[in-house]
Amino acid sequence: MAPDLVHELGVYHTELNLQNEELQLTVAELELKHRLYHTLYEHAPTAYFTLNEHADILNVNQAGAALLEFEHPHLLMRRFLLFVLPAQRSALSQFLATLLETGTAKPQQFTFVRRSGERREVQVQGLTLPASTPEPLRYLMTLTDVSALVQAQTHLESLNATLEERVAARTQQLTALTIQLSHQARHDHLTGLPNRAAFEEALQEALRALHHTGQGFTVLFCDVDQFKRINDGLGHSAGDQVLQELAQRLRHVIRPTDHVARLGGDEFALLIPGGTHLTVAARLQAALVPPVSVDHQDVFIGLSTGILSVSGGYDTAEEILKDVDLALYQAKRSGGAKVQVFEPGLRGLFRDRVKLETELRHALERHELVVHYQPMVSLQDGQLLGLEALVRWQHPQRGLLSPGVFIPLAEELGLVGQIDRWVLETAEQQMIVWQREGPIHPQRCPKLWMNVNVSAGNLAQVGEVTAHLIGHAVPRPWHIQMEITERVLTHSSAADPLTIQALREADVNLVVDDFGKGYSSLSTLHRFPVRMLKIDRSFIQTLSENLELVRAIVSMGRALGMTVVAEGIETEEQRRHLVELGVEIGQGHLFAGVLPPDQVGAYLRSGCC
Repeated sequence: MAPDLVHELGVYHTELNLQNEELQLTVAELELKHRLYHTLYEHAPTAYFTLNEHADILNVNQAGAALLEFEHPHLLMRRFLLFVLPAQRSALSQFLATLLETGTAKPQQFTFVRRSGERREVQVQGLTLPASTPEPLRYLMTLTDVSALVQAQTHLESLNATLEERVAARTQQLTALTIQLSHQARHDHLTGLPNRAAFEEALQEALRALHHTGQGFTVLFCDVDQFKRINDGLGHSAGDQVLQELAQRLRHVIRPTDHVARLGGDEFALLIPGGTHLTVAARLQAALVPPVSVDHQDVFIGLSTGILSVSGGYDTAEEILKDVDLALYQAKRSGGAKVQVFEPGLRGLFRDRVKLETELRHALERHELVVHYQPMVSLQDGQLLGLEALVRWQHPQRGLLSPGVFIPLAEELGLVGQIDRWVLETAEQQMIVWQREGPIHPQRCPKLWMNVNVSAGNLAQVGEVTAHLIGHAVPRPWHIQMEITERVLTHSSAADPLTIQALREADVNLVVDDFGKGYSSLSTLHRFPVRMLKIDRSFIQTLSENLELVRAIVSMGRALGMTVVAEGIETEEQRRHLVELGVEIGQGHLFAGVLPPDQVGAYLRSGCC
């Protein structure tokens, strides 16, 4: 037995030694893990706080001490809640209560106060540490400083608020500008009266009322007698004052149901529903008795008036306007300051106009029409950017006539399309001639505009004038553009998309001439291939009074990607003001007048561009 007992004791001793070695290894591993945990805890970049069940700080790492700006010993056993804003301590207590109940809680943001008094925005996360009885419950709190993020977010919110304010202000400005331009599109800028487009709408409405209710109306056309003498003798400013005073008196003459408009120049129109021509004429003449005071000088206004009483027989506003215009024409032929009531017999009394028609037709056949050109230049350095082709009539007896003398008649006679095509073809041929005489330097003039006026009434007529340009090469560096009036853009038709496509195939852009006096709107301009707006010369002549309007046109043009050109620049002061307003291109006698082709050729070869 003794040997067996000794053997068993030896085996048991060996097992005890092995178990002791394993226990020592386990203790070493636990110590290593503890040191590793302590090192990670102490040197982690994230702030860690260990709390007891009363939320006292039992331990804190270096990042936590740095966050609160305290030394490690000064934080131990201090209440964790004391470092949070007083207003947030209740929320932090609730956060800890949730940890006690569930073991975890959703991260929350609190404001901690550092030793220096500086506030830091901190995101707090927490969990309960596993514990064995009787060891007390502990919390591990993780604090992440998000102050920079909060500041960035606050700054971003401030920027967004500022941006929203700016967008709202800009939207308000654009809305006001749209309203202003819409008003200007239907009103005369000098007198504030409705313009021709608005009057034609009122006339069309009166026709509809006549057809439905039988209520007649009276139309008057008035033209200031010897108005050119007022302009020439007293100046254009005096002429403008006369027109403004006349507009004011016409406003006082009419009733609330009546309409008054300035059709253009010194011509006005009245529409009187239900009125008789005798009553209207008497009120009108009475309003003209007092003179107009211009620069302490009395100016007496005389009006030639054409009157048409409409009770039937008309289907369109155009028919009415034509007849009342005949009455006005006869009143002026009678010596002025006369009132002429329309009679059907007036339609046959204008043989002189027939004679002028014949002469105009012969002018085309006999090559009496000529094309002159006016340069368009950069307002900064005077560099040539293009030319505007302008038709003239070399009349055998009356000399060189401007288009204002014969183009209105050509429009009435249906000859204007033929004249427009001739001007375009002449300009094309002239460009070829200039190329043959001496090529334009491509580096100085990589692209030149050739603007050709088209007196069309609608876009289809513009397409007819430019139809032959499809597939037709224009000599470099020229690029053809067609100048139209704003009224062309307001007369839309089903054929417009086809016309626009044809213009694009012909590489032709549109230029709106005398912009600001017509009726186009932003939406209208956007629909058509308009690439250039030419500010009406009347705005340039009274630039000091129209600075904001010109600035608005420039802003609108830029927003729509269009080039803005100022016409009628005559002084260096006007050029300087226009440059300050953002206008980059202009034309006028300050740079060059209207030149015949041979002078333009010399101008091109001089290297001015």
